[in-house]
Amino acid sequence: MKSDVARRLESLSGASGSEILALGDEIERRLSSGEFQWVGLFAEAVALRAASGTDEGLHYQVVLDRVRRTLAAHPGPQSLRILSAVEASRGVAAQERVRAERGLARLVADGHRVADIAEVVFAAGAASTLSREFKACLLHELVFRSVPVEEYPALRAFAGTLVSEGHPLAVLPLRLLPSERGLRRPRGAADDWTWAVPPASVAAFDEPELLASPDALRRTSGIDMTEITDAPSAAAMGAAVRPWCSESNGVVAAQEFWSPDAVSPDDFTAVLRRLPLTAWPEGQPPVRVAPATPDTVLRTLLTAAVLRSAYGSGLGRAYGRLAAWQSLGGLTGAPADAPPARVTELVEQTHWFRIAPVSDWFNEVAWDLAVAALRPGGQEIAVLTATDTD
Repeated sequence: MKSDVARRLESLSGASGSEILALGDEIERRLSSGEFQWVGLFAEAVALRAASGTDEGLHYQVVLDRVRRTLAAHPGPQSLRILSAVEASRGVAAQERVRAERGLARLVADGHRVADIAEVVFAAGAASTLSREFKACLLHELVFRSVPVEEYPALRAFAGTLVSEGHPLAVLPLRLLPSERGLRRPRGAADDWTWAVPPASVAAFDEPELLASPDALRRTSGIDMTEITDAPSAAAMGAAVRPWCSESNGVVAAQEFWSPDAVSPDDFTAVLRRLPLTAWPEGQPPVRVAPATPDTVLRTLLTAAVLRSAYGSGLGRAYGRLAAWQSLGGLTGAPADAPPARVTELVEQTHWFRIAPVSDWFNEVAWDLAVAALRPGGQEIAVLTATDTD
């Protein structure tokens, strides 16, 4: 068997992209036919080649990534054991390694039974080369899929370890919050159902537009809002779209305003049109505004964070959920250290709006975002806008 593995490994020298893709199909066939020992030996051999220091073109690293993705997507404890025993190449840049681990975590969460995951990956004493970061992402990928992780002692214990270590994902609840109800797959949903929302540039508003009537303009003529944006609050509001700037061509504008006079939700559009908003230069006020539910705003932010920007890869569902809640915290004016469980209370008390991203500031390609919050009490307004292009 070892000689057969060696021959198959050598046959990959100089393999084309299509041949490497076909390798995934071969591994899948062998797993389905019970050839777990062969696949395990092959995976270990590829990993050694990738980490040998002679893989200058990262050819075997590409092969290794293909093998690991196939293992991650193939259900069953045997596949998980092989995946756990195969170490990712240490020659890969840290950013690429993190991106690959997040992708693997998603595949494992989507393709494997939680009982198998708990036993093979998280059980005390389980031998594994999988990183702690991979396990943290996998845990919260399961939460994202509404898996009751607290019912599994191994998962619950690992979550406690993340808390004691101060891991970034440890602040996320181990169950979906009320404001995350739109992430739960409805019963009888079509096969193509998704929690994601389409780009704002092509999406229709769910609610009737909120018009700035003459009466509303008269009522709000005396309201004078002062911009109070500071760097920390802007960073918090823009957390969900930060990769649009760091990995792509994106631009983000996050602003907040205060007035001694409260603004009525019915008069929001009239006030919004007079604000000095970066995304709507003078003479191009935001003219299409509609009320939004907390669920819609959350999914809008989550879509921006999880899915790829023009040239970025997205944050993945675990870190995307974290970034979405950071943005919600900033938009609601929550304290910087407020956990999502506290932020969700403010989210439900806030009046939310979606704004049509139409002005010279927006690229209007496929990556546009414009949401606003009328904070509890009506004296503060926060607006987050972002755009990206290829």
